[in-house]
Amino acid sequence: LIFSFLSTNIYAQEATPKNSKATRASKLITEKAGRPDIPGDLIIEFGFNWMQDHPDGYSFNTMKSRTFNAYYLYDINIGKSSISIHPGLGIGTEKYAFNDDVTIGYGLDVLQNKELQLIPLDRIYGLDAEYKKSQINPHYFAIPLQFRWRLLKNDPKHSFKITVGGKFGVLFDSKTKIKYKDDGESKTDKHKENWELNPIRYGAYTKIGIGGLSAYYYYSISEVFNKDKGPMGTTMYPMTFGLSLALF
Repeated sequence: LIFSFLSTNIYAQEATPKNSKATRASKLITEKAGRPDIPGDLIIEFGFNWMQDHPDGYSFNTMKSRTFNAYYLYDINIGKSSISIHPGLGIGTEKYAFNDDVTIGYGLDVLQNKELQLIPLDRIYGLDAEYKKSQINPHYFAIPLQFRWRLLKNDPKHSFKITVGGKFGVLFDSKTKIKYKDDGESKTDKHKENWELNPIRYGAYTKIGIGGLSAYYYYSISEVFNKDKGPMGTTMYPMTFGLSLALF
């Protein structure tokens, strides 16, 4: 892109048109040369998670529980209609931040079986530590599928749009992350493990926007943890509210 931009500007400086028609033609050539002509959309999304059915007595911080998604969608128009289908591929990263000074970990029940629990951070790092953050970070490969209606069917890049669709994901990485201060020194502790997280996730979402900017809502149909394996045996379903931006 940088090479294309420089070359088109050098050409424009060297070639001085002698009439207004040539000037317009030269400007059009320069604009087209600097604009990526790639089919489909590269989408990035930022959102905030609200957790449903969390363990009794504990809660999650919505403003610190954030989502970042990045994926590519291919455009398939349905005939000459204003409706199009958009399959895609990408990644989704999640942060589920606790309001309380706890983290997830394994304990043993009376039958000596491993059981996922919520563990107070004081039990791990001592009573003198000052805690800034405790969160769960699952990351997924994402397969979205969208159905999009646009008001201006011949100008989708600038049109008002309504989108509905679904998203399927496969877990590829997960960890807990704890930031705290001990004896005046800031520390970060990360522990990678699957934590009984559901390896498959799926849900539905909708978007409303104009041009490349949309507001979106996503509801997870699948549970965050494996059935009956979450902390304290609870099931949790995240909902996400955020903004979606098409880069091209």
